[in-house]
Amino acid sequence: LLVDAFIRLHRSGEFPNLQLLVGGYVSRAYQIYIDGIRKTIADNNLEDRIKLLGTLERADKLKFFQQIDVFSVPAPYREPKGISILEALAAGVPVVQPDHGAYPEWVNATHGGLLHRPRDSADLAEKLAVLLRDAEMRNRMGQQGRAGIFEKFSSVKMASGTLDVFRRLTERSVTV
Repeated sequence: LLVDAFIRLHRSGEFPNLQLLVGGYVSRAYQIYIDGIRKTIADNNLEDRIKLLGTLERADKLKFFQQIDVFSVPAPYREPKGISILEALAAGVPVVQPDHGAYPEWVNATHGGLLHRPRDSADLAEKLAVLLRDAEMRNRMGQQGRAGIFEKFSSVKMASGTLDVFRRLTERSVTV
């Protein structure tokens, strides 16, 4: 989906310096899938524009977030966690995510990005274009996303919320 959206954006001619950096672990079980993506990239002569970086350790991930303007993981399935989105938002990078799974919660709670129709590369491309066209919007959403993550979803906030749930549950079960 993301490569297809990138191809649309590239073909539009509106973003002549556009590049796509892709990072993340891929197991051997997905090798055929990755080979198909590499073929699509080659068939469109985009090897110089799309870089598949593979697994990124913490330091590399932090550098990665400093190099990009927008982050997207257009998962076709309903992702229940979306940890990479939280990492991008914490780094101040706005996101474009499918409107399903955990993504709407993160995007709506932080105001750190846009939602696109799931499994729709044309809509993904359009939402990416909205942010690519508007540096002020990208900057604002990046700042809002970062502030929202640290305000609402920091490890201290999440641990405190979990403790509150446990306290309420134990108070209910200790009735005589």
